[in-house]
Amino acid sequence: MLTHVTLTHALRRSVPAALLLLCMGTTALAQTQDAYFEFLMARRLEAQGDHAGALEALERAAAADPASAEVRAEIASFQLRRDDRDEAEREALRALRLDDANLEAHRVLGMVYAAAVDAMNPRTSRAQVTARAREAITHLERAMGDAALGIDIQIQYSLGRLYLRTREPEKAVDALLRVVNQNPTSAQARLTLAQAYASADDIANAVATLDIIVDDEPRVASTLAQYQERAGLLKEAAASYTRALAIEPTSRGLKFRRIAAVFNDREFAQAAAFAEEAQTQHPDDLRFPRLWARAVFETGDPGRALTILEPTARAHPNDSATQLALADLYDDSGRDGEAERTLRRYLAAEPADSRALNHLGYLLANRGRALDEAVRLVERALVAEPGNPSYLDSLGWVHFQRGDYGAAEKYLSPAAEQLPRNAVVHDHLGDALAGQGRWLDAIAAWTQALAGDGRIDRGVVEKKVQDARSKIPR
Repeated sequence: MLTHVTLTHALRRSVPAALLLLCMGTTALAQTQDAYFEFLMARRLEAQGDHAGALEALERAAAADPASAEVRAEIASFQLRRDDRDEAEREALRALRLDDANLEAHRVLGMVYAAAVDAMNPRTSRAQVTARAREAITHLERAMGDAALGIDIQIQYSLGRLYLRTREPEKAVDALLRVVNQNPTSAQARLTLAQAYASADDIANAVATLDIIVDDEPRVASTLAQYQERAGLLKEAAASYTRALAIEPTSRGLKFRRIAAVFNDREFAQAAAFAEEAQTQHPDDLRFPRLWARAVFETGDPGRALTILEPTARAHPNDSATQLALADLYDDSGRDGEAERTLRRYLAAEPADSRALNHLGYLLANRGRALDEAVRLVERALVAEPGNPSYLDSLGWVHFQRGDYGAAEKYLSPAAEQLPRNAVVHDHLGDALAGQGRWLDAIAAWTQALAGDGRIDRGVVEKKVQDARSKIPR
């Protein structure tokens, strides 16, 4: 005798109704003939677009066989196809009360709860999102049933996305690999798989996942570029951003990221050319003159860099990023007096700007002057942003310049913990530790500085390490 589950699968393969009835034993026929007739009628009416008639037929099927979890699950599935999630949830729960092992009811509930996760407000607490995602996962994992019957791609894809929500990237990779293996050309599946690899800190596989289809699916180029940047493949990233711009030629974000990738690859002339082009295309976007000026400066032409940025700074005296960029250019060009005047002029109009407060405090510390004022400036910045590691570094550096090495360490140590790759911060910490005669600790800090982001004079730091080693008692 065919069970309801078997018949449900058979019906979905469009086996003729007469054959189904002939295949059923006489007892089953007597008990379920009306239910299956209505079930078949519902499928026919739904295919014809008569959703109201289909639902009525399904309800008649449920009335004819009230103990059937399969019919209730079919009603739940019907409501899910119509995107009536409340009714789908209600009917799926009714099906599970009849049979807790019903796979279709679990699938419907999992999909309903997964959709609820996607619809959650961005301000919803992490705990709430995770709880609902785990609820969806529980039902979808139950819905998978016997793996020998095949892989439900929709379930696997939903599980992969949900595992990302619950911060289980390894599980997400496993689920999404099954999807991609069956749909290797699916751009959406590969984008989600790449996200899972990236969440698992496997950037190489994130890149490889998208790189294999970018020629046929150039829509993935911008995401591929971001992973290439993270992998340190800056030339490849710039090429991918160029490919992405061919699709979205007006995207300011893509232009900005391409300039940044080329700049970080130290191709400053190319970065300057891209920035100048973007500035011409988007004269209202202040990011591009800042990038253009800095790239030109790095080519060894500080005078031209200033002529690029000064007019923008004059036209936008209250734009913090532009004023700070100009101060940096003045400072790096050896015109620290003009850098200080730029910052003071801006702070006169915007006295609460924490970035400018910190910037001026650090500038004064580097010049070894007005150190008491420098302390007050950076402390005001920290009131606005407590724990900001860049501000902690500035305050620690001011105390170092005052000769108070213990106070310097107090601020530099947490800054270094928060910025493990920042070479300058670790160099500062090494100096503070050396000032206390703690040579081994200082060497450790300077060694980390040398392994950092490269924004230090390696020769100077290596000399500090050598000198410190000579002072360690043997």
